[in-house]
Amino acid sequence: MPGRFSKAHLAGAVAFGAAGLLAPFGAASAVPLLLFCVLCGAAPFFPQWRFFLPTATRGPRNSRKVALTFDDGPDPATTPRLLELLARYGVRATFFVVGRRVEAEPGLLEAIRRAGHEVGNHSYSHDPFLMLRSTSRLRREIAECQRVLESRGVRPLTFRPPVGITNPRLGPVLRELGLACVGFGCRPVDFGNRRIDSLARTVEKRARCGDVILLHDCEPPGHPAQRWLDEIEHLIVALRAARLEPASLSELLGFPVMLPSGNQAELPGSPATAAPGPQASTAPVEHRSVVC
Repeated sequence: MPGRFSKAHLAGAVAFGAAGLLAPFGAASAVPLLLFCVLCGAAPFFPQWRFFLPTATRGPRNSRKVALTFDDGPDPATTPRLLELLARYGVRATFFVVGRRVEAEPGLLEAIRRAGHEVGNHSYSHDPFLMLRSTSRLRREIAECQRVLESRGVRPLTFRPPVGITNPRLGPVLRELGLACVGFGCRPVDFGNRRIDSLARTVEKRARCGDVILLHDCEPPGHPAQRWLDEIEHLIVALRAARLEPASLSELLGFPVMLPSGNQAELPGSPATAAPGPQASTAPVEHRSVVC
């Protein structure tokens, strides 16, 4: 779990120390402090920097595994069809779900678990400005999603912040709730499935060994769900053609992403143990091997 001292603490100590050393030179002493402020302003948008708290964004680079993660669901228009696709290809994924969506569609959470996929906490209401809210609001959003999931047999051990943004208050809240922060190392910049053109090609070009890949399973506004589903299928085929095998997030990172809550038994079923589905698509795929 995250420690109490982060890169932000170290950077702040260096900045103030440098400012003290430069004090005899007048205005020059303000430069390190100004740079520290700029760094603090930019860091929330780059979770891979792990500036405010340790954040898992990838697994080992010597492994040819990647993890497919889906945010913002579950969604009745897309999640069931996605589960069918993943089962057909024998792929295990991780769903960072929104608490209020689970309350609205509790059967979808059960379907995700029965298919053998993992579940993480993505806050209760998915407020895109959550990291600008008070600590009490931040804690409440994460804890309420945790409550919803635990009441349905799932205890997440991981949290992904909405929009991937972090802040200095997130680390202490996650420590209090017993959660680790998970970010991403590769994404298509799909803006919550608002831009799905060339989604597969974008990820295929950017993905490297060990990457945690950020995707979404919410209904794509203005696009047929099938068009998005075709992109996900093409992505799975393209990754395997590049000798990158989609694996569960816990397998990639080497620590558990979730546990059954209370006395709930692990739900049966896993696409990894199901009969293997098709390994190729009718869409043309350039066969290449990613050099990691």
